[in-house]
Amino acid sequence: MAKIPVRFKRLAAAFDEVARVRPCDSWESESSTELSDTDLSDLVNSFLEEERVEDEGGDVERETDGDLIGRRESYCSDSETKEALRSLLGDEASDDAVEKIRAETELACRHIGSGSSSKGFKRRLMNRLRERGFDAGLCKSRWGKTNKRSIPGDYEYVDINIAGTRYVVEVFLAGEFEIARATKDYISLLEEFPPIFVGKQEELKQIVRIMSRAMKGSMKSVDMHVPPWRRNGYMQAKWFGSYKRTTSAAPPRKESERSAGFAGERLPEMILLVG
Repeated sequence: MAKIPVRFKRLAAAFDEVARVRPCDSWESESSTELSDTDLSDLVNSFLEEERVEDEGGDVERETDGDLIGRRESYCSDSETKEALRSLLGDEASDDAVEKIRAETELACRHIGSGSSSKGFKRRLMNRLRERGFDAGLCKSRWGKTNKRSIPGDYEYVDINIAGTRYVVEVFLAGEFEIARATKDYISLLEEFPPIFVGKQEELKQIVRIMSRAMKGSMKSVDMHVPPWRRNGYMQAKWFGSYKRTTSAAPPRKESERSAGFAGERLPEMILLVG
């Protein structure tokens, strides 16, 4: 029987990753969005870059976790990396809508508290932004396990739609890229992040790519293994996979609460159709 080329196997695995990302448990009063052609391409490329299929007799783990950055990104110095990140995070990447959203988010954090890692914080932030007149939503992405080196996961973030443009709102985005034993150069990149990030999807995609490469370089320089949840494919899936979007002020009740006659009024829910 003819052997299937490794390249074909990798491509098939990449599309299988996307297929596993799509199915999500249904949420009450929430709408879903399918992957666009651009998002599909980005996820496939991320998967091909990060998840190598073992070739016969080959030490693929060494190639993947070894000198990948040096071979592909040797032309990009630390100063150039920082400058690229700074241009995406700074005023050069801003517009009037970004400044308005950022200002209202700062006010919202003062009102609801700045504990961005606390339970329900992002839903409270979304609610507050809606009260201020924004088309804000709480988005939850979810993706599955594809092989022994990948892990499933889910993530929540807030988005705002203005005149057909989708903005992602993140309080303490730098926290998503924190790692142990970070090098001095990597820490200097984290210090470039503002307390509140507001940006378009394409800008965030570039930031994730830059930080994923830098993250891997930092960890490998101190002989640390890069865990699955710190790989580019996993990081990309947080913001750029299929997601459910809700504008509900209260989280859905669990089935057990419904069957037990959970006492408590739920705020009216709103259904939005996305895409």
